[in-house]
Amino acid sequence: MVINNIELAETFKSIFKLKESPIAFFYTDEPPQEAYQPKMKSIKHIPCIIQFLNGVRRGDTLVLGKESRQLCPGGQAYLGFRKRVKGLENYLSIGIPGPKEGEIILEGERFIKTPQLAETFLETIPFRKSPANYAVFTPLEKVNLEKYKPLLVIFFVKMDQLAGLTQLANFDTSSRVILGFGSACSTIITEPLAEIETNEVPRAIVGLLTDILARKHIKSDEATFTIGYKRLIQLYNNIDDSFLKLEAWKTIFTRIT
Repeated sequence: MVINNIELAETFKSIFKLKESPIAFFYTDEPPQEAYQPKMKSIKHIPCIIQFLNGVRRGDTLVLGKESRQLCPGGQAYLGFRKRVKGLENYLSIGIPGPKEGEIILEGERFIKTPQLAETFLETIPFRKSPANYAVFTPLEKVNLEKYKPLLVIFFVKMDQLAGLTQLANFDTSSRVILGFGSACSTIITEPLAEIETNEVPRAIVGLLTDILARKHIKSDEATFTIGYKRLIQLYNNIDDSFLKLEAWKTIFTRIT
């Protein structure tokens, strides 16, 4: 059965009581003309990609490219626009050392105890080169399927919505939803892309629970749920046979605000 993105988006918004549309992600060399441009004057430091996505959550389209100067080096690497940042293992742990003994010229995030442990962790991240010059984030219903092919769909959700999506993603497979551990852009882009490229049944990724710096840009009860676009259609086709039609979900549904 062929469905359009408007129906797909509206169905998931209705069933999970979403106040905003799921976000489609894809690469292209010919990005949409009408794109959201972040206002840099209101941001003191190099912004996190999650700040940029606030505009997309309001309904706009965001285009980021290899020459996007406003994007942090980490974000560029996780999107595949540059190689991994040198010294990232220090930044994740104790900080960037200076030329003098004991000097730290850039404070570390202290997410991982030592640079050695951080390096071991970074080696597990599936960094990849972008297949095109631009990365596009846009509300799912806005994607022109005749021109673009969505790769991923990103949901910003509250805990009950996350529970429902996770249960639905586990409904027809033993390939379970996993918790992404890493930066926000890793858990919403890098890791989910690796899933759709390497697994017959790509796992969805729960994100934004382990990036404390990025979490300050979302509400305290929010997280992300990212899934391959083709896999999302499979979830759509499973809705009528799943728990979503039963009383247990209806009870949870009523308390989502």
